[in-house]
Amino acid sequence: MSHKFNPERAERLISPERYQELKPDILLQRLGVGPGNTILDLGCGNGFFTFPAAVGMGEEGMVIAADVSDVMLEQLDRRMPPDNVQVLKAEEVKLDIENESVDGTVAIALYHEFKAPLENLNEIKRILKPGGKLLLLDWDPRAKKERGPAFDHRVSIDQVINDLEVSGFMIDDQENYVDDMWLLIAHKVSA
Repeated sequence: MSHKFNPERAERLISPERYQELKPDILLQRLGVGPGNTILDLGCGNGFFTFPAAVGMGEEGMVIAADVSDVMLEQLDRRMPPDNVQVLKAEEVKLDIENESVDGTVAIALYHEFKAPLENLNEIKRILKPGGKLLLLDWDPRAKKERGPAFDHRVSIDQVINDLEVSGFMIDDQENYVDDMWLLIAHKVSA
């Protein structure tokens, strides 16, 4: 059974209610990456975070909008992203991005889809500049709400913290962001 998001439900991803609840502008501020920088929106889907990030990075910055789904990338293209967005077809654990070229990476509701989380984290670490930031927001298996992926497909924040530390990241912040989602911010430890 696939853990991947069903593109037939893509309109939900860019609903006003989702923007109101998850506040991508606040997530961008929390990440601490701003104008002139390069940010990777991993698992960008149809652009929920891509468009606010493009504004936040400004004309001199760049957003790399990466996804494994051709259908989602086509939907993103139809929304006509601004010139500072580079759309990238990604493979599960390989990104066609230069080493140490990205200031920050955001992965929203994606971690539970990773088939090989440590490999994914090592790939993110490879492309991040020294001290580069990673923001993960995902579904909490302890939540009471009945939405999102099945509870047995979710990953606990404690497991992700362990994965990050094993992969060479240091945790900067952790919290329950909304009722049923946890938030982690970490940075790449230079080594």
